[in-house]
Amino acid sequence: MSSYALELLDGSHNRAGFFSGLESVDRYLRETARGHLEKGISVTRVLVETNARTPKPVLGYFSLSCISIEAKEWPGAPKGLPRQAVSAVLLGRLAVAQSAQGRGIGSMLLATARQLARETIVRSGGVGLVADAANEEVVEFYAKYGFLRVTPKGLRMFLPTASLEGGMEISIK
Repeated sequence: MSSYALELLDGSHNRAGFFSGLESVDRYLRETARGHLEKGISVTRVLVETNARTPKPVLGYFSLSCISIEAKEWPGAPKGLPRQAVSAVLLGRLAVAQSAQGRGIGSMLLATARQLARETIVRSGGVGLVADAANEEVVEFYAKYGFLRVTPKGLRMFLPTASLEGGMEISIK
């Protein structure tokens, strides 16, 4: 069994060699994630094997950022929210390399993202974790973990703060 490390994205990671099968998330990691991290827009963490040599192959990744949402009418949102926007954490991207799919890595990454979202919300407030699914298959993945669609046919998903605990986590470096 492999041992994994979750690291902040940096120059030691092989972004160019990452292929998940979904071009939009592959392109984000290759072209945008480092810039967003450096500018404070979002934080991207990558999963690598513990003893990987540089450039480290990326097995999976996710990005988190803080957002403001008008969630008063969202399913699962706390009762009595104000009309104006409130804070939440956005899981902007989550992907697993094709070579690592089927090993539970997506579930581990999501559990760790949930843990980090909960810690952020406990420290600074927020109503939950928002995810923008890339397609219907990804909607089904998030739904397995309690996420609810914000609108009946939309790809935006929501997990209230009360549901953020639980799941297998990866220790963070």
